[in-house]
Amino acid sequence: MDIIGIYSNEKKDPLGEYHKQIVQFVSEALPKAKVVKVLNRMDMEKLDLLMVLGGDGTLLSASRVAYGFNVPLLGVNIGNLGFMTGVSKRGIKEALVKIENGDYTIEDRMMLSASLDHEGKMKSFTALNDIVVHKGALGNIIYFELYVDNDFANSYRGDGIIINTPTGSTAYSLSAGGSIMYPTVEAIGVTAICPHTFGVRNLILSSCQEVRINIGKGDENYFVSIDGQINLKINDDSAVTIRKAEWPTKILRLDDYDYFDVLRKKLIYKAMNMQRGE
Repeated sequence: MDIIGIYSNEKKDPLGEYHKQIVQFVSEALPKAKVVKVLNRMDMEKLDLLMVLGGDGTLLSASRVAYGFNVPLLGVNIGNLGFMTGVSKRGIKEALVKIENGDYTIEDRMMLSASLDHEGKMKSFTALNDIVVHKGALGNIIYFELYVDNDFANSYRGDGIIINTPTGSTAYSLSAGGSIMYPTVEAIGVTAICPHTFGVRNLILSSCQEVRINIGKGDENYFVSIDGQINLKINDDSAVTIRKAEWPTKILRLDDYDYFDVLRKKLIYKAMNMQRGE
């Protein structure tokens, strides 16, 4: 690892204290490595590793910054849940030693690409978790149609629809009743949000298939959300086309990482404890 970038969540590290600690840890464990601060895509050139300081949301935004650069991401949790992050801030020294020794693997995490006509211009976005079409007003429902490879699949009335990656299957989709998919699987999930249509079932599609959502006319406001971080208001008769993105996000995993152990402890057990008020 010759050049290591650090991408920080400034809300969680407003004074840069964690950033300074990580720079110090890197200099001790990898004295020959150069450390640079990453603010945008222009800073991604020639990096061997991008360390992401924050939580799951920070890793999602970093995946868009790093899109297409073939640089692995290592999430360092300084937030709350940290389900997607690889190490905690307490374990970063040990993690750097393992990285120096080559005790890690790189996972390819499929991303989604969405295109839509917004304010008369075609716009494209990438997402690591999900792309969501949803309503604005609390009391309204929206009507939309789902097409797969230009074939009509189903029509829906409800609060919206989630198109997710396997990585995103443990996010909003899970809360809406979607299935958990192993994160390196190549598949696209389709989960309806509070459907008002009997018989609607969630779908798991091939990553080779293209999904199109046609929005029906109505008095409601419609929105498209990219990873819950980019939100666009769209008009009646809009169409959102979603397919597998050309490039994956590369996630660095230490050799002792156990996905199912993290799944139990950070999602399943944590949810049970929250129900008990713990």
